[in-house]
Amino acid sequence: MNQITVRGMTLVCLLFTLNAVAQPGQPASGNANGEMASAPTSPKAVRSANRALSKRVLKALSHVKGLDATGIFVKASDGNIILSGVVQEASQIPLAVQAARNVDGVRSVRESLRLATQPTQ
Repeated sequence: MNQITVRGMTLVCLLFTLNAVAQPGQPASGNANGEMASAPTSPKAVRSANRALSKRVLKALSHVKGLDATGIFVKASDGNIILSGVVQEASQIPLAVQAARNVDGVRSVRESLRLATQPTQ
């Protein structure tokens, strides 16, 4: 009886030890270096990320067929996009909004686009 108890306790201790060794040594939301995988925190890094996202959105807009993106301005703030400026036709507004929404990193799109008073010749 005593020998069975000792073997059982040894087995339980071994299982606990193996379980502890199998646990990762980093936080659940961190990367392999133990750094948090969150958004940049310094003001300079935030501005840089916003500029990069604006450029990606503007590039996406420039590749949309039927959309003249030359009069569109893009402002990004923490994944939130504001489209402003002028388009030549009303049909271009939903094209611009959808193209911006499809860019990785975009959380929301607000559109403040207006129609040009005179189409360009």
